Amino acid sequence: MTGRLTDPVPDDPEVRRLLDPYRLPDGRPLPLFEALAHSRAALDDLRRATAACLGAPALDARTREIAVLRVCARAGAEPEWAVHVRMFAAEAGLGEAEIEATAMPWDAFPWPARDALVIRLADEIHDASTVSDELWAALSQEYTAQEIVELLLVVTQYHKVACLTNALGLRPPAGTPRMPRPEHAAARDID
Repeated sequence: MTGRLTDPVPDDPEVRRLLDPYRLPDGRPLPLFEALAHSRAALDDLRRATAACLGAPALDARTREIAVLRVCARAGAEPEWAVHVRMFAAEAGLGEAEIEATAMPWDAFPWPARDALVIRLADEIHDASTVSDELWAALSQEYTAQEIVELLLVVTQYHKVACLTNALGLRPPAGTPRMPRPEHAAARDID
């Protein structure tokens, strides 16, 4: 176990079964799922919420992963950022420059208009826990109501995931990418 929890995960066949789908390609459990396995209620909550986010029918993988990576970068949750880069970025069609740009100031990369709105949404929720009327209007021009609701689900869920990751003191799994650290902005305060 990494991070602040030093007790081993309960050696329970049901817990092992619940953790099976949440593993890195090499078989290691994902850090947050392993940590939350200390509480069946917490693990069940994370499993349900993750399924809802990853299965959001209106969102394409690219949009979802830009949102996840930006939220994790803004919150400084490198372990979760690294896991999503390792497991989902290629499937989502994100290139190396786009992946790195999720951890950079918003204007450091020429995002397409739709993607830039996702970056702004993640930033506004991180900074203010709400969405401005101006951004809402812009989102409404590019995304359907269902897509906006699903984006809100992803951004707020991964904000919670980032908070848990940081509070538990989790570390990026060995062999996963490191989050870029812009010289002119702290990882937790990307402007």
